[in-house]
Amino acid sequence: MNILYYCQLFIQSVEKGLNIKKIFPLLILLILLISSCSSISQTAPQLSSDRIKSPNNCPDKPINSLAINNVQEIEIGSQPVTETGQASTDKSLGYTFIAKSGQKLSYQTNDDICIWIYTPDNQIITSKYLSKSGRYIVQVSSPQGVRNFELKMSVDSLQSSAYPSTPSSIASVQTNSLITAHPDPVSFVRNYYISLNNRQYSQTWSYLSPQFKRISGSYSEHQRWWNSVREIKIGDIKQVYQSDDSAKVEAELWYVLNNGRSFKDTKNYIYLIWSNDLNTWLFNNKSSS
Repeated sequence: MNILYYCQLFIQSVEKGLNIKKIFPLLILLILLISSCSSISQTAPQLSSDRIKSPNNCPDKPINSLAINNVQEIEIGSQPVTETGQASTDKSLGYTFIAKSGQKLSYQTNDDICIWIYTPDNQIITSKYLSKSGRYIVQVSSPQGVRNFELKMSVDSLQSSAYPSTPSSIASVQTNSLITAHPDPVSFVRNYYISLNNRQYSQTWSYLSPQFKRISGSYSEHQRWWNSVREIKIGDIKQVYQSDDSAKVEAELWYVLNNGRSFKDTKNYIYLIWSNDLNTWLFNNKSSS
């Protein structure tokens, strides 16, 4: 119904001097129309900007797995970084970056894609506030068919007053900051095998302790063995324990060789030691228990 039409009708009725009893129903109708419009505008839903939102047809968890060779390492800060790619329901793309506890992740896209954010301990988060220090992974997929996309991402430091002010969330951030004084060992192990897949052998060799280097042989033997592996498939990785100078991680790993043969790594427990000189974790041993 057109409110302007009824307003004009009401004014004409007054100008013609019609009896108030005849135009009273028209006046009541106008009042109801105006109040209902005001009520609709006031009750319109408001969306919080602190939640990570995806299209309604995106599942809570990805349907397909993220292949290691489809993960790109990026560096992002307060200035947005733009990434482009093509994702589908069968193939996801990933971006990994380092962030600190107390930062906020922001991203923007105009494309119909699904986005999931993984914390350093492989948990999917729905908040843009990052409560753990370590390596995060952004997984991008398509809700239907194939999608070309452009994604802008940035990570900003938070003012103390900007972070959710509930005591529990603040305590959580402080606790995680103390626990993660050293980089997350799970992220370290995952990134180590990603580097091997990318043939970055000089870097991976530097992450071996003197003891582990003796087990592995020389650098050339290290390089020759991993060159015979076409792909390392990385499954679930979880922390068993962590102290100030050591950590134990359980990792599911499969090796696909250049000749097509594949097998699972039965030495799935990785023992790490902390190097103060290098300021990093080092592989010290591997075993089946």
